Amino acid sequence: MKILCATDFSDAAAAAEAEAVRVAQRLGAELVFVHVAVERPLYGETLLSMPDVGTVYEAQRRWATDVLEARAAAVGAQGVPARYRLEAGSPPETVARVALDEKADMIVVGTHGRSGLPRMLLGSVAERIIRSAPCPVLSVRPRD
Repeated sequence: MKILCATDFSDAAAAAEAEAVRVAQRLGAELVFVHVAVERPLYGETLLSMPDVGTVYEAQRRWATDVLEARAAAVGAQGVPARYRLEAGSPPETVARVALDEKADMIVVGTHGRSGLPRMLLGSVAERIIRSAPCPVLSVRPRD
């Protein structure tokens, strides 16, 4: 069995990670962390005004890789086979594509549980993952 754990390194993602580890331990599953770097143009960015934007994205990728390596190692020390994938793109579509590539049996994703106007303005990445996922999705809210 393979569980894909989507992370954006938020508190909601940390809660999802903890639940994914618990489920993986109980089921003897492999855990694959996936982080999707959103490399969209920054506000006001043009090739002429922001020539170092590639440096910013590269630093972001290096930081994410370091964090993912550490998390996979920590989970591995708990007896759960774990690895990671760092991707770039739109998080909902990319998580769904990685789930297909990996033949994941389940996706675990954190949610902030927003509703009303904040949800309308900010959207819900978790909801869009649920809608496009090729397998069951467990959404986890952080505990208060």
